[in-house]
Amino acid sequence: MKRLRYLASRSLAARLTRRMLAIVAASFLLLFAILEVQYLFERDSLRDRALAAQAADLAAHTSIGADGRPRIDLPDALEEGYSRPDRQYVYLILDAESRVLAGSHDIGAPLAPVPAAGEDPYFSQIHFSGRGSYYGITVRLAGAQPPLYLQVAQGSVHPDVLADSLVEEFLEQSWAFLLVLVLGIVAVTVWTVRQSLAPVRRLSFLARNIGPTSLDRRLPEEDIPSEIVPLVQAVNGSLQRIEAGYRREREFTANAAHELRTPLAVLKANIETLASLDEVPQLIEELGDIERLVSQLLRLAQVDNLALRPGEEADLHGVALAVAQQLGPAALAAGKSIELTGEGGSVPVRGNGDFLALALRNLVENALAHTPRGSSVEIRVGADASLAVVDSGPGVAPADASRIFDRFVRVKPGAYNGAGLGLSIAQRIAAVHGGGIDVGREPGRGAVFTLRLPENVAPPSP
Repeated sequence: MKRLRYLASRSLAARLTRRMLAIVAASFLLLFAILEVQYLFERDSLRDRALAAQAADLAAHTSIGADGRPRIDLPDALEEGYSRPDRQYVYLILDAESRVLAGSHDIGAPLAPVPAAGEDPYFSQIHFSGRGSYYGITVRLAGAQPPLYLQVAQGSVHPDVLADSLVEEFLEQSWAFLLVLVLGIVAVTVWTVRQSLAPVRRLSFLARNIGPTSLDRRLPEEDIPSEIVPLVQAVNGSLQRIEAGYRREREFTANAAHELRTPLAVLKANIETLASLDEVPQLIEELGDIERLVSQLLRLAQVDNLALRPGEEADLHGVALAVAQQLGPAALAAGKSIELTGEGGSVPVRGNGDFLALALRNLVENALAHTPRGSSVEIRVGADASLAVVDSGPGVAPADASRIFDRFVRVKPGAYNGAGLGLSIAQRIAAVHGGGIDVGREPGRGAVFTLRLPENVAPPSP
């Protein structure tokens, strides 16, 4: 139950519906507040107009008898209002000396003196028979000679009678309309939210069906709100990267299994046919090849999870010197040499020195494999945060330059021992460091592999 309440509180549709209904309710409250303020401004004017209308209505039913006395013949609806026991509505007919000639409730005294010419006809705060204050109007009856005056007043026992009457009348006549309006607003709000979020629900259904066996599927970018398009594009981009990575891992697993199966099968056959200890060196050599392949697979896995620490730095000249010293003896044993040239001082870069050394060592080993005996491999340290490895081999054909960094790719399988992982490891290390590896040709030499890194580390102070 708690989880259902939690999901409901996290539902975008529920939140949008609540907020839209809250906006509608706030709009109604604001409208009523505006009407209330307008009523407060118009209340006195409405009251004056109402009294003037009552006076005109009473005057229309007033006549002068044969004896010269005025009389008022009211219809039943008006008579009922002016006969109320609480005396909230009263009228009087006065002569010029403010004497009462006729009126309701047998009132014998005027509510207010007859106003002089030009005076305000309205009067208020008149206490009458212990009934509280009254507010009224005194008007002259047209055509009456001698002059006669009509006084109409309403009590203040309930000062908001007019407002209550208006509200009561509005509610009596409009409650059904208000109920239908509220229900319609709620229905339209819920329908609008559901229709607006329908593309999101459709996308979530499609995304739910994407799995390891259907990574080639993509979320549609048509017929969806423009606000969701960037999210869909980001998800599709992530799916594309995941698919590419998943495909690479599957290819890597298959190629690794194939590369390991062959030497293991050969090693097993040699062990089964081992006749004397004279064949042990050959077995050791084959085990060395397997050990090298396993080591490269391990390094590749480490490189795939490599992340640079903040402030981590390395010296490219130191890295190049260490690699030259490490591979120098093996190069001399093969009748080849390693030459270190370029920048002689420190070349600081942001990076991991051990992995940069691994990348450079793979490039140098690749160069030594393609360099004939009696020639050298040059390691050139650049002041622009680059390491170039130049060999004296046949170079790299343009058609092969785009695929030599793929895993388990060997352009010339019989030219050297290896599984084709060295260049892939080197390129991955360069990418992690924010750089890359360029392949070209050195005039008069062979291939040149240039590892370039960002120049984002200031040189040390002397």
